[in-house]
Amino acid sequence: MGLIINVAGRLAGRSALLTRLAGRLVAHELRHLKGKPVERQLLVYDLPETQLALANDLRVVDTILSDRAGTFPKAAALERLLRPLVGGGVFGQPGGDAVKQARRVFLRALVRIPEQRVAAVAADLTRAYIAGWQRTGRPVPVPSELSRLTIDIVSEASLGARFTAGEGQRFVELFFEYHRRANPVLMLLGGQGPAAQQALVERMGLAAIGAEMRALIRRRFLAPLLADPSPSAPAPFAAALLEAAAAGLAPDTSLALDAARQTAMLDEIAVMLLAGHETTASVLSWLLWELSAAPHEQDAVARLIAASGAGRPDDRDGRIDPALARQLAALTQEALRLYPPIAFLLRETSEAVSFRERPVCAGGYIVVSPWTIQRHRALWSEPDRFHPARWLAAEPPAAMADRLALIPFGYGPRVCPGKRFAEIEMQAILRELLGSCRIARTRGRAPNPLGTLTSRPDYDFRLQITARGAT
Repeated sequence: MGLIINVAGRLAGRSALLTRLAGRLVAHELRHLKGKPVERQLLVYDLPETQLALANDLRVVDTILSDRAGTFPKAAALERLLRPLVGGGVFGQPGGDAVKQARRVFLRALVRIPEQRVAAVAADLTRAYIAGWQRTGRPVPVPSELSRLTIDIVSEASLGARFTAGEGQRFVELFFEYHRRANPVLMLLGGQGPAAQQALVERMGLAAIGAEMRALIRRRFLAPLLADPSPSAPAPFAAALLEAAAAGLAPDTSLALDAARQTAMLDEIAVMLLAGHETTASVLSWLLWELSAAPHEQDAVARLIAASGAGRPDDRDGRIDPALARQLAALTQEALRLYPPIAFLLRETSEAVSFRERPVCAGGYIVVSPWTIQRHRALWSEPDRFHPARWLAAEPPAAMADRLALIPFGYGPRVCPGKRFAEIEMQAILRELLGSCRIARTRGRAPNPLGTLTSRPDYDFRLQITARGAT
């Protein structure tokens, strides 16, 4: 791996073409980060201008992710990678009082979305997508279709609107291309100054992609909201953002938001759409891939769904039989363990620190990797095997004696605020899909994690999804 890092570091930033080549070299290496080479409790690499540490020691992980003093902020390199897409949105910001305030606003907006609405919207839209897939009879491009579905769910439940089919397809295509080009590892290998990193972002070609995606969001969601700033009940997230944006303005001008406040709203809507759908789409893509080779797992869930009556058209309030809930939780927990949507949590060191008697310089990087921790042989039995039954045993997996052994949504003050939304959404999608369909593999290579911003599959693999009653 050291040789790959060295070669990529020499290529990154020299031109747009060489930057993309360097990104492919590093991404290919990251897809296979598992096993003994990366299971040491602390690995420290010397980079051209700084240091990079990979922490698997759960006590070190706790110190880094629980950080409230600001010693380990989110890396500014990530903010620069995400800015063309989410602007100043809360998801990409390193930290500080302004970010804490923005996070509070985001959380207050998020909790306004009723869980029953999330479940009902997810169920209704999943049924519609399944009907469309079955009408064609063709294998389904799972990652892109699940991205379209989950974007529709998030936007309908939170903003009261959806992209058109053409807009949704374009948005998904652009987002996948953004993932392919945006490579945080290259940001660490290039120059560490803001100007050098910004130049590298420009050579990745992210600006045009981000601008087109933001234009789609503005036209479909923000512009109608500003034209009629009295959101109805189906748009609770949008209503909360509008109220926050108008706070402090005089009553007669509260709806005349200036450009800066409109942009701030656009940023947070972008965060909600992008982060809100990505977790679910990525994890469910991997779960369906695994289930396509495990028909017995599919049948077990289908029997529970049939026995509980879940998935009926009039079953819209999200209630679920305990046995079925446990089975679905086992599937999603195992998918989250094997394929955490954010594989690497990147932090900076604001001062020199030492862990396990290894110094890390000020301005260095520390990676906490759910990918390596959740496949660590010291924590998990058969760590690389898809084995949902581990979550159905009388005793939980031994690793769960320490909750830091499973951190797919992060941990500490910057834990993913949409965790509960994603859980409800995944449960509703699986109830509809596994209750009415069989899933089988078609020809084609096995997907790999893309290995850049998220662990989404690296290509649009196809699965055959047929009605369960079909012969």
